[in-house]
Amino acid sequence: MTAPNGTPLGAATSDPAAEQLFFEIFLTPQDDPYPAYRRLREAAPVLLTRDGTLVLTRFAECDAALRHRSFGKGNELAGFGLPGGASEQQRQAQGRLGHSMLFANPPEHTRLRRSVGSVFTTRHIQDLRASIEDRTRTHLGQLARRSGGDFVDTLALPLPVNVIADLLGVPEADRMAFTPKVRSMIALLEPAADPEAITAAAAAEADLVAYFTDLLAAKRADPQQDLLSRMTTAPEQTRLSQQEMISTSLLLFGAGFETTTNLLSNTLHALLDHPDQQAALRADPALIPTAVEEFLRYDSPVQVDARTVLHDTDFAGTHLKAGQVIVMLLGAANHDPDLVEQPDTLDVTRPQPAHLSFASGIHFCLGAHLARLETQIVLEQLLGPAYLAITRPMPPRRRPGIALRGLAHLPLTLHP
Repeated sequence: MTAPNGTPLGAATSDPAAEQLFFEIFLTPQDDPYPAYRRLREAAPVLLTRDGTLVLTRFAECDAALRHRSFGKGNELAGFGLPGGASEQQRQAQGRLGHSMLFANPPEHTRLRRSVGSVFTTRHIQDLRASIEDRTRTHLGQLARRSGGDFVDTLALPLPVNVIADLLGVPEADRMAFTPKVRSMIALLEPAADPEAITAAAAAEADLVAYFTDLLAAKRADPQQDLLSRMTTAPEQTRLSQQEMISTSLLLFGAGFETTTNLLSNTLHALLDHPDQQAALRADPALIPTAVEEFLRYDSPVQVDARTVLHDTDFAGTHLKAGQVIVMLLGAANHDPDLVEQPDTLDVTRPQPAHLSFASGIHFCLGAHLARLETQIVLEQLLGPAYLAITRPMPPRRRPGIALRGLAHLPLTLHP
């Protein structure tokens, strides 16, 4: 069997030591998980755990699994085969999110994605460039006036929050107040989140459901030129159900800023660690669009994806039964030496570096164009002639978890 690009797939193996390493990666997240990924990929690139979970760490197998028609959305969030699995509270809260396209299979997935897809086309996103440039300039101006500050709080978080909120039609006065609830809710996607985080996430999810229920009712009564208004006033034959609209609103708002916030903070962190790469982009700004792809590959904001086997099938030399879970370590796949030379090296001059940071197949990230554009614009302005240097006065702090990777704080100093 071969991957979509023709690469032969490896055969699944059982390896207790590799399985223990897989558990450690999730249960004890590290600031730098890539050495552990490399050890797991070298020991058992296609690992079959004792409970039947298939763990993939190479690009070819991950890409093939993401595109496989017999793999889809199901019970894959229930612990990823980790000891103890997901709690009942976690499963219930995840179930309430299950009415969005993130957890749907065709034909429901196709219908849900089509209902909002027109807003995320390349042409529509490019029309947002001027407004994103203005917002970026404002946020960087705030940092410059203070000669620096926290990049996450001042730019990496508020910029994508406001961009996606503009698209959806979330009132500006509400945005930053309930953004922490969205960030808290993300713990539902972390397979090894602690009970306290899950309790807070479930409470946040309930509050957000109530908020979007009221906001959708207001849009229905007084529609504006925004996506939520379009959803509530769509023709009856194509209109989503109330549950679907709420889940889609939660997904688009949360996914629309959370991963981009992580991408922006990971990108700047990598640049500060590699001043030679920062200098290369300053010298040749035309490199920035492809450099964004390298930043996505080098330190992906989404490290893990998973699927459930929907129909019995053969994959990677083993027979899989319906219900088995497949875990794809995207961060490991992006550092596969069969994908790029010197995968652990950041090289902004790589021509069109491949990666799986936006996934692949039918669940390819709907907001990929928007995340790319926001990151390009931030780099264009931050590395432009307005700022002579960017320095980091103290170490950054990572957010907890492994599935979504980003920084909680990134102090920096700007030198205009």
